[in-house]
Amino acid sequence: MKWSKTKATLESFLCEKLQGRIKIYATVYRKFHDEPSRVWITFDKKEIISASDVTYQTRHEETYRKIREEENLKGIPFNPNWDEMFQSPERQALIKASDQSEEMMISQNIFSSYHFYEPFMEYSLLSIDEALTSDNILIQAFAMFDRRLGKRRVRNLSFKSENTHPLILKFYKIRCDVEGISVTENPLPKF
Repeated sequence: MKWSKTKATLESFLCEKLQGRIKIYATVYRKFHDEPSRVWITFDKKEIISASDVTYQTRHEETYRKIREEENLKGIPFNPNWDEMFQSPERQALIKASDQSEEMMISQNIFSSYHFYEPFMEYSLLSIDEALTSDNILIQAFAMFDRRLGKRRVRNLSFKSENTHPLILKFYKIRCDVEGISVTENPLPKF
């Protein structure tokens, strides 16, 4: 699906009070090596979330390097048998360190553009209940803006702030503000 169609579909899901106030953007830097991209969402022309390949890769590499140093991980030893190299404990430890680094980036709201594209394309296929219970943080967060999530249901949502990703809470707070729902009805941590 083309980006313009994906964007139009996503924006059609916005509740009435967010129509025209939430905008989704994407760009590709074609003159850079590997053509990195950036995706961002604005609310009243103020950026509320951004996913930049360049920022993500830089921070991921820094975190990955720190984890490798802290855990004293070694490189993959050469073996003429590629299967043995592929299955080596050293490689498995490096993969685990990279995954751990990615989890840390996501918990800090540092995303790469690929974190956005797949969930955005999947979103239109989901019911509101599937979106609210999705394992994907971006799908859950965007569901807070969805017109299928009525005002009464927004008011009745409850979160365990220690278990809920800050992005979901941020989008929930924006929805409550535009709907005139007092956040004290459902206390949230400060952002």
